[in-house]
Amino acid sequence: MGENYGTLETEDRGYVPALDTIAPGIIDQARAVAVEGEDWISAVSRAMTTVAMADYQRRLLNVQLERARQGLPPLAASEYGVGINVGIDPATRNMLLIGGVALVAVLVLARRRA
Repeated sequence: MGENYGTLETEDRGYVPALDTIAPGIIDQARAVAVEGEDWISAVSRAMTTVAMADYQRRLLNVQLERARQGLPPLAASEYGVGINVGIDPATRNMLLIGGVALVAVLVLARRRA
């Protein structure tokens, strides 16, 4: 699969700089989690998942702390979506990511021409 999409080092195609413009730091995070031979879409997707889960956990912790300050019992995280699999097939996820990156690239190129 790596031959089809290239690696994170294939920065001359414009995808990587455009994605880094939209989500600063995501490329560095993707490089940190990438495994040898993995295409850049998979690495970025895993990095985005990691960042999203960390953000969710941070927000949940803030809610729990606020509830504790108010003297309320903690929320049961399992009742609020932690760990729920939305059932998106990896191939579908890759196609959605490709479409999203293509849309971002078109928007970035359109802004440069304007």
